[in-house]
Amino acid sequence: MKVTNIEVYIVKLRPTGPVQTAGKRFITPDYFVADSNKRSCVYSVNSETVFVKVSTDEGIAGWGEILAPTNPEVVATILKHHLAPMALGQNPMQNQVLWDRMLDTLRERGYTGGYLVDAMAGLDIAFWDIKGKALGQPVYMLLGGKYRDKLRCYCSSVPGADAKERLEHVIRLKEEGFDAIKFHTFGKGKKADLEGLYAIRGEFGPDEMDLMLDAHGKYTHSEAYTVGRALGELDAIFFEAPITFEDREGHRKLAEAIDTAVAVGEPLRTIYTFKEWIASGAVEVLQPDMGRNGITEMMRIAHLAEAFHLTFAPHLSAHQAVGHAASIHVSAAISNFLIYEYQPNALQRSAPYSNASFRLEKGHIVVPNDPGLGVEIDEQAMRGAVTEYFEVKA
Repeated sequence: MKVTNIEVYIVKLRPTGPVQTAGKRFITPDYFVADSNKRSCVYSVNSETVFVKVSTDEGIAGWGEILAPTNPEVVATILKHHLAPMALGQNPMQNQVLWDRMLDTLRERGYTGGYLVDAMAGLDIAFWDIKGKALGQPVYMLLGGKYRDKLRCYCSSVPGADAKERLEHVIRLKEEGFDAIKFHTFGKGKKADLEGLYAIRGEFGPDEMDLMLDAHGKYTHSEAYTVGRALGELDAIFFEAPITFEDREGHRKLAEAIDTAVAVGEPLRTIYTFKEWIASGAVEVLQPDMGRNGITEMMRIAHLAEAFHLTFAPHLSAHQAVGHAASIHVSAAISNFLIYEYQPNALQRSAPYSNASFRLEKGHIVVPNDPGLGVEIDEQAMRGAVTEYFEVKA
């Protein structure tokens, strides 16, 4: 089997309603940062992603998805001029070999993370989809089998301008069947965040609702210690990205000082960077992201975590069906799985052109059993959301 052509789709789903501009500083018509003195990531008003379709000489095609919530043109360019030409003529069944060869191409120049690995992830996911379809097996079987039929989810989308609004939303999520949620920092400091967390815990005890907090690296050391101790009192599962992402030593000291597990993974790409965080004791819950790591590397990261007796909770944010499906298969196939991040917005909005065999039932994802990933994309239906398309042929 050989790769004959690779198609790349940049998809941008426009907002369904008016764009809220309060507290945002727009740097382009579509991209903004928080209008404050706090560190801020860049965000888009659109829901953006990149799909990769890999076709073979045996008529089998696989789909991959790259997490590209901003600047998807960058990974598309890397695919067009670098990785896709490399993959042409290769056997996609050799996914581990291809992963290592792709990473080797820029090691000497120091590009062993970021956009390069993001682009690699899209191809890698598609290779696994092809492999499953060719062998007539769901991907989890190729990874060694499934430890579980369902994945317990936490809902990571809890909007609201204040504690009262977020609590109202959590009450609705509880009614839908979720018994775990992740609270994202308001970005207004520890007082506002703790007020929101205590409001939720006041409504739902530890046996009714599990809590997690994502600080997005915004806390100072002293704030992180205060909030971390409070999370212990609240019986939270984990404290995600509490301080600036480069401060591995700070994360290590915090992990030693508080009862709640420190979770990290979104900014990291390969087993080599995860190894440094694990070996130093700076992370206790690993959160690799499928759209930035790919199936091949995510499995290696999960096994490394297992060797250190650490748990695995995959990061997901603006993923659509392909990224979710790949994460679901890996989560089913590892022994140290903790909990699954469920972000409904992009997934629900992409449903008109995504036929996915996994489903959500009362706060749990049912693992699909179809060959490959169990997702097909209706390219015709997706056309209206595609802002750029190209094909690289042998």
